[in-house]
Order: sequence, then C-alpha cells, then structure tokens
Amino acid sequence: MLGRVLLALLIVCPVSCSTEEVSTATTSAVALPTTGAPAETPETTQLVTSTTDLPTPNGVDPDSPCLQRAVFGDPAESEYLLPFAVGEEYWISQSYCYSEGGHSNQLAYDFDMPVGASVLAAREGVVKEVKEDSPDTGRGRGLHNYVFIEHRDGTVAFYAHLKQDGVEVEPGDWVQAGEFIAFAGNSGLTGGPHLHFGVYQDWRPREGKDVPVNFRNASGQHDARSGLAIWRLFEALPVD
Repeated sequence: MLGRVLLALLIVCPVSCSTEEVSTATTSAVALPTTGAPAETPETTQLVTSTTDLPTPNGVDPDSPCLQRAVFGDPAESEYLLPFAVGEEYWISQSYCYSEGGHSNQLAYDFDMPVGASVLAAREGVVKEVKEDSPDTGRGRGLHNYVFIEHRDGTVAFYAHLKQDGVEVEPGDWVQAGEFIAFAGNSGLTGGPHLHFGVYQDWRPREGKDVPVNFRNASGQHDARSGLAIWRLFEALPVD
C-alpha cells in the first residue's frame, strides 16, 4: 500500500481546470463555453451563503474566496454518486479551491482516471451540451471535450477532458444517476489523463458560481469540511 501511495504522489501534477485561460507553465485551462446569456438562478437551487471557521485544506490559500463557498453537507445526505462504477477507485489529484494548481476559485475535483475509463452520471438530469472532437494529446488549451448535465434543481454538472469521440449521450437525453455517459480522456490542456468534475449554480455555468459537492457512496478520506481530500484514494460503494 505504501508503494501505491508513493507512486500516486509522484504522478500527481497541479493541472488546472479553470474556466479562464491561465498562461503559466505549471497550470492548464478548461474554458467553459460562453455563448448565450446566463439564466436566472432557479429558486430551488441551494446556494452557499455563509462561511465557517473550519480548517483550511492542504494546498489552499486560507484567504481564498473559494473557501467561502466550500460549506459541504453530510456526505450520506448527498444527491451525488461518484462518477465511476461501483468497486472502482481513483485518486484525487486536485480537490476544491486548490491554490497550488488550477482550482483556486473552483469547487471541483480531478479524478486520475485513465483514457478509456467509464464516466457515469453523478446525478440524474438532462444533457445540455457536449463536445467530443478534440484529440487526447493533453496539449490543447481550451480544446477539452465535455458533457454538461442539468439537474432538476437547475444546477449543472460539468464533466471535462473526455476522450475524443468518446461521448455517448446527446443534448436532450435524460440520464439516470450511475448511467454511462462517456469515456475519460486526455483532451484539452492537462498534466495527464483525468476527469474534471464540478457543479455550477445554473445554466450557463460561470466561474465562481459553483456549489460544493460530495458523494454519498464515496469510501475514502474526507477533510474537516466533508469535502474529498486531495491525494487520497476514493472507491465507489454500492447504494440502495
């Protein structure tokens, strides 16, 4: 087990999945599509409006405005499942608000999933938009493949860095939680294959307008805020 931990730490790199392009040597960028006017936030959307005195996670600036939104509930009460199959396990190479990488203003996670791994819907909803025409070179700034899924409360999940021609859903499709939607890939600008996952308040998603998410079937170390801890292994457990 120690060997696996050391290996995982060696392969972890601080890649960014920012919604704005970042021009530094150690970060990459995932630019969200910006066409169309943002919709008003539905009244049913649960937004974080308070802060806490909880400890600052590893790799996060204690003064980061992202932490003001990082107020997680009990994982057992979460509406989300891990975006991969029961029994599979993957490392978190970037967690939320991670200042040393590219999530400094994002409540997002990077799962170190290899090219071709199955990506599942974390929550039921309607597919809003997809892209799958970019190659898996890891060098295409802003050219990541993705799926957006809008949930019943108006929130929108973002699955990015998907495999070229590896998206198996289309806009307008209704998907159930746990349903296969795409293959993981290495599209866009990355430091290696992984799945970037985050949830936004409404459609169309905007930087800084995201919501904290954890997963009710995640077996692994959570931090003091109940978010997924960085550099930890998480397994998807069965659910009723």
